[in-house]
Amino acid sequence: MVNSRGGWVSLGALLAVGLLTACGGNGVAQDVRPGLPNGLDVDPTDTTIAATWLERGETFAIVTWGSSSCPPAASALTAEGSDRIAVTFAPSPNEVCTADMAPTTHEFELPDEVTRTTVTIDVSYEDSDETSTLTLE
Repeated sequence: MVNSRGGWVSLGALLAVGLLTACGGNGVAQDVRPGLPNGLDVDPTDTTIAATWLERGETFAIVTWGSSSCPPAASALTAEGSDRIAVTFAPSPNEVCTADMAPTTHEFELPDEVTRTTVTIDVSYEDSDETSTLTLE
């Protein structure tokens, strides 16, 4: 039981941080932000999923398209060999979404098991049977 005014404020702040963390998580991505990563030049009318190296052999980004307020969350990243990765996206945990089409950049660290600099990425969505295959070169 919290018995002081300061205690109630602290408890409220702790609960608010917990809710924000639960709702706005990045999943297995290191960072998620709106827009395209530096160096990735794509046609803004082409809403195809894309991937690019951020730091060759270290970090990479996957760009998804959809509601800017409800981007999918990367739920799993697994190494499938020295030159292959599988990334699974789940639907956004957000409940209210804007009806726009915008890019979202999801940044990942390359798993230690992946040692090649040409890497195939199989991208799937939990709510779909389709898989997209991307290549980092």
